[in-house]
Amino acid sequence: MSTPTDLFAPRIVILKWDRLYGDMIRRQIWDVWPDASIHVFQSGFDALGFIQETPPDLFIAGAKIHDMDGLEHLEPFIDSDLPILIVTSQKDEQTFNLLRAVRYDGLLDGLAEGLDVLPTALRQVIHRRLYVSATFREHLKPVRNITLDALTPTQRVVLSVIGDGSTDDEASERLGIAPGTVNQHRKAIMAKLKLHHRGQLMLYAFQQGYVRVTADNIYYPGFQRRIQEKKNGESSVAEKAAAGGE
Repeated sequence: MSTPTDLFAPRIVILKWDRLYGDMIRRQIWDVWPDASIHVFQSGFDALGFIQETPPDLFIAGAKIHDMDGLEHLEPFIDSDLPILIVTSQKDEQTFNLLRAVRYDGLLDGLAEGLDVLPTALRQVIHRRLYVSATFREHLKPVRNITLDALTPTQRVVLSVIGDGSTDDEASERLGIAPGTVNQHRKAIMAKLKLHHRGQLMLYAFQQGYVRVTADNIYYPGFQRRIQEKKNGESSVAEKAAAGGE
């Protein structure tokens, strides 16, 4: 997939049972990517059939589709890399239980935030970066009682980088280690935390504070602390060297 920019022409599938709302989303997308190819569906079966024949660059869907059972329309993509943005205002416990079992990259509250922040969500999700509306965060509580002591200090730093959905290559550039090493850490982290796919890893990192998401930016507290500690350590060495030269 090409690097997304405002000149990017992505293929996008929208699945919303409310056709008018789906068309509103389409118009907002064209404000971001005027050349985007966008297909709007109301039927989950029609949308999934189209995606199977013509894989898109982004899938935007609601939480409830009339001809689907629960989040059945998202289940085929649990092990895929297709960027998924869910646009919904549903905040019932059943919906959140279902969301914990599927993979997604963004969760936008269409009622509380409206479509004003959709461009921000689109750009983050198509980059495979996590976006979660503030109104949903209190509902995304950890579902496993696993102590963070299970992870080594290095694994915690790696989690703070890959927890936003970064690939091994992307994370390796920021961490300064080989992609293969990142992948080894990823597998070890997921095994220790009993996570099975990237969406669960991203949600866990968000829930535990390894990644903080706002409408303007993504923050990596663990990774940023490491960088600061490294800078402080280098400053300390320099100060000692300067003092020794006096």
